[in-house]
Amino acid sequence: MESVTEILKRLEKEREEGLKVNPRYDIDKLADENGEVLIYFHSSKEYQMYLDGKSVIGSTERFLHSDIFRNVQKDRIEKLTDGRTLAHIPALSANDEV
Repeated sequence: MESVTEILKRLEKEREEGLKVNPRYDIDKLADENGEVLIYFHSSKEYQMYLDGKSVIGSTERFLHSDIFRNVQKDRIEKLTDGRTLAHIPALSANDEV
């Protein structure tokens, strides 16, 4: 049976190897079976920016009770930063649907 330390080391090694093969490994791991990631927006203004197809940063963790959450298609998320907490969502191009 693996100890907690061994499990954490194994998971970190799997993550590093996964990132080498697929730079979007973290995003793919967070996605559900529908290819969506739960993202929290700090304000209704940020949420409206997302709905309008503008560039916005959301979070994979809830910080305030007033945060607004939405399932976002994993393809809409450009990258995760700050310990896989901040989700950078780029603006949609004129050719993309809102």
